[in-house]
Amino acid sequence: ARRGGGGSAAAARAARAGAADAAVAAASRGSGSGEEPAGGEERPSRSGGAKSLPGATLTSGAPPDAGAWSLEGLADLYTGLSGALLKEGPPSAVYLGVYEAAKAALLATPAISPDPLVAYLLAGAAGETVGSVIRAPAEAIKSRLQSGADSTTADSVRSVLGTAAGRANVMRAWSSSLWRDVPFGAIQLAIFEGLKTYIINSPDIVVDVDTLLAEALFGATGGAIGAFLTTPTDVVTIRILTQGTGVDEACDEQACTLPVGFVGMAKEVYAQSGAMGFLQGARARTLYWAPAIGIFLSCYCSIRQAAVTSSLFG
Repeated sequence: ARRGGGGSAAAARAARAGAADAAVAAASRGSGSGEEPAGGEERPSRSGGAKSLPGATLTSGAPPDAGAWSLEGLADLYTGLSGALLKEGPPSAVYLGVYEAAKAALLATPAISPDPLVAYLLAGAAGETVGSVIRAPAEAIKSRLQSGADSTTADSVRSVLGTAAGRANVMRAWSSSLWRDVPFGAIQLAIFEGLKTYIINSPDIVVDVDTLLAEALFGATGGAIGAFLTTPTDVVTIRILTQGTGVDEACDEQACTLPVGFVGMAKEVYAQSGAMGFLQGARARTLYWAPAIGIFLSCYCSIRQAAVTSSLFG
């Protein structure tokens, strides 16, 4: 798992919450007299307003709070999965491959080798810069799917790569995502490697840093800190990715809104929400990326160690 923007996740959660409220209101009407509330007003559930997942069905004759989760409701949680796999898989492989090569070269450089933390930061930044070339269009596809802008992956691909406006928007998003992904990629790996190095060099701390649990905790720490510090640029990047690029999306009856870049979108966020607008979704982003990076780096290290032990690469 890698960076998926906090803003897109928040949009998806909002959509699911709206669907859940509608399902509860429908169930409440069905269990009452059958009359619709005046003016289309939703009537709360008699059981205290218990909510079901989007698409969840209620057991016939049972109160609303005895609702059963349906497979359709669970499937809604995985909207945009194909786009997410495309966004994370290939870019992450490139990211780690470039990181390992750059780290080895930097640690062998006399000017940098005395301070390995600098080597970790620079190597992580280099890996993320290269990986972002693949990640930018993939993230645009995923963001449009999860925000509801497109209904299928094919539609998102056409919107993102099939038009000149879509491609131009990806370039704007890519340039802004560098401000988010490059420091994020550098910080998470520097903290991960730095914690391991510190513990190894501390005789008073008796911890096997190569265990799966230890590496997961180190990765989660790096992921949490990196995710929180890069929330402002994540907010701007996601807003750029999901802004309208076609006539139907960017125009209303009065005027058309031209897509904007990083500086322009940052000004819009500040004008609408002030300084705190740049921290929208910070908690969700941090809580998401902490376990995600913990799993990501611990699994990577385990696979790498198994490959080295078995002389897979000679």
